[in-house]
Amino acid sequence: MSTFAIIAIPFLVVSVVFLTLAATLRKPVWFILGGVFLASSMVNAVIAMAQ
Repeated sequence: MSTFAIIAIPFLVVSVVFLTLAATLRKPVWFILGGVFLASSMVNAVIAMAQ
């Protein structure tokens, strides 16, 4: 398991938590943070699969 895959898993969990908070609290900052962590998780996952 590469470092990128290890990093991608917690980032995905954090993004799901932030997007859940965004849905319940209706705060735009949680949508932004959730989106950033989700994008970062996907980039890390793609890099991990390419190796």
